[in-house]
Amino acid sequence: MDTNRPSGAPRRRRIAAATIAVVAVGAAVFAGCQGDENAVVAPEPTAIETPTSTSAAPPTSTVSEASTAGGTPTSTTTDAPTLAAPCGAAAEPPATYEHVVMLVNENRTWTGGRSNAVGMGFSGGDMPYLEGLAADCSYFVDWTEIDPEENSLNQHIGLTSGVRSTTISNDCPPSDACRSTDDNIFRQVRESGGTARTYVDGATEPCSAGDNRVRHVPALYYWGGDDRSHCADEVRPMSEFDPNALPTFAFIVPDLCHDGHDCGDDVVDEWARSTLQPVLDSASYRRGETLVVVIYDEDRPVPNLLVAPTAHQGPIDQLVGSHASLLKTVELALGLPVLDQGQLPDAPSLRAAANI
Repeated sequence: MDTNRPSGAPRRRRIAAATIAVVAVGAAVFAGCQGDENAVVAPEPTAIETPTSTSAAPPTSTVSEASTAGGTPTSTTTDAPTLAAPCGAAAEPPATYEHVVMLVNENRTWTGGRSNAVGMGFSGGDMPYLEGLAADCSYFVDWTEIDPEENSLNQHIGLTSGVRSTTISNDCPPSDACRSTDDNIFRQVRESGGTARTYVDGATEPCSAGDNRVRHVPALYYWGGDDRSHCADEVRPMSEFDPNALPTFAFIVPDLCHDGHDCGDDVVDEWARSTLQPVLDSASYRRGETLVVVIYDEDRPVPNLLVAPTAHQGPIDQLVGSHASLLKTVELALGLPVLDQGQLPDAPSLRAAANI
């Protein structure tokens, strides 16, 4: 992994944060990325059971944080953040979180490449909300996607499995020829006793991309184990997202305007504000139980943001972040074992560097 800091990257500042929300931003537009189909071969919708708990039960076999790169302290005491400072509490992060919220956006880079640049730390001038969070919370100045030779879909698969897929390519629609049987974060959370949800902006039915793009909904491509039988209860319309009743893992898929594919950074920023600020205002976040992540899908250096009450303030440049390291961080944050597949074994945890 290349550890060189990109040219012009700012020096690292620190602040503490208590909760992290994850937002994923989509891939750069390539020739041939257009025209994917949204039809999904899926099982019949089934009745949804309301869980009695939203926290993941301890796994039977775990990889301890201390045994991986970038370990984190085990203290669970945090100071409640204020509205003006969502991060920076002078405390150690919790050993585990009750909830992780990940929001994924599209078609941007920090400093310019195949896609438009948002400016380091969202400093380009059109994203005041995310820029403010980046100043108060943590982001990495360098970040790599899972597969630099592929489009958006493969990055979403990598974000949720750690695998550079060989069975999925060119943003293909889910089918027998375009699917993954790899283990994944949705299955991990489910098997641990927690709740995994994908919230799809533009969908009105379960197990559907609706008016969105199926390539941005990785859960629809997982056909291994019992994944498909849980599609109806785990892939839900965005209208059901409740910041005061979060699942264990929430994967948020904005539509093509709100994720930046078809609209400007100002629109992306406002949608992120309306979606994430209620999470940061919630009692769960204030108690230090929620981690929020915003991430884009590709084009190194990939924009990223880690928000938690104990998170360090500002840029981090002593470690290169990646989609695989983010997934490992989420697994450890939820008390799950790190999957022994793909790029995960060699990826560093980001918990110590970001103090999350």
